[in-house]
Amino acid sequence: MDKATLKREATQWRAGYYKGQRNWSAAHHSSIYGSIVCSVVAGALLQIKGMDAGYAAVLTSIAAALSSAAAAGGFQRKWRSNRLSRSRVDGLLIDIEAEGADLPRLARQLKAIIAEHDREVVRDEGNGSAAADPPPSPAAPGQPADKAAAPAP
Repeated sequence: MDKATLKREATQWRAGYYKGQRNWSAAHHSSIYGSIVCSVVAGALLQIKGMDAGYAAVLTSIAAALSSAAAAGGFQRKWRSNRLSRSRVDGLLIDIEAEGADLPRLARQLKAIIAEHDREVVRDEGNGSAAADPPPSPAAPGQPADKAAAPAP
């Protein structure tokens, strides 16, 4: 793999991780802070004399749904994983530009970053273990078997 190809591949993965970082961050923070705001407003509504408690009940239900979605979806874990992977690829891109860069080693490093990202995303939060690595997908005709697939946010 030549320098331009490795740089292009790393840049594509970086773009995917950055997109995932932004999207999972939005999902995580919206659900967490949305839940807090709904809970606080529901509590305030219950303190107002003559206010229908139905509004507070709806807001409390929304808060519970947002909290549950954040926890079940693993938004924070996915946000952090994308952020860390993006940062690792940033460092790799700097190394690629270095004089006398060891391109085969850097290509292996990119593959390791991709694999680590996948392990983080599928990690079982209950016991801290990672799910088994999925079997490698077959290479397309004319493509080396170790060629990475398109980035997964």
